[in-house]
Amino acid sequence: MPDREKAVRNEPAEGAGIAEYFQHLGIKIANNVFIGLDRVSPADLPKPDLLHNSYLGLKHMMECVEGFLKKHIQQEAFDDAWKEIPPYRGFSVLKKAHREITHWEGEEMHNLGHCISAVLASTLQNPDSSQYHDFKSALKYISALVHFSLMAQY
Repeated sequence: MPDREKAVRNEPAEGAGIAEYFQHLGIKIANNVFIGLDRVSPADLPKPDLLHNSYLGLKHMMECVEGFLKKHIQQEAFDDAWKEIPPYRGFSVLKKAHREITHWEGEEMHNLGHCISAVLASTLQNPDSSQYHDFKSALKYISALVHFSLMAQY
C-alpha cells in the first residue's frame, strides 16, 4: 500500500518513527514533569478512583443546583426539606441547612447522594406553568448523576 493511502487511513508509513507519525496526525509530543526522573513512569503513578471523581461530580452538581434554586427562589424550601430528612440506618442526620455546610467530606457527600433526589423533588413539587419544564429537566439531570454515582460504588 502506498504511503499516501496509509496517511489517509492514519497508518504510519514504513520506516516512520513515532514522532513523525504523531506529527502527521497533528499531535505534538512534549516533555512532562516526570521526564527527568529516573524509574518514574507516568503510567505507573496512582490515579484518582472513580468513586472520588463521582463525589467531585456531586459537588459540581450541587453548585448547579444552588444556582438553579436561587434563580427560581427555592433556596429556603430546599433548606427546609434538607433539615427535615429523618434518620435511617446508614444515614447520618443532617443538623444544618444545606447552605450552612461549608466543608463537605466523604460521609456528607455519601449522604448527599442518597437524599438529593428526594429533597429536590420535595422542593420542586408545585411548579407554575412557566417553571414546569425547568423543574422536570432539573430532576432528570439530578437523577441521572445520582444513579451514576451510586452505580460507581458497586
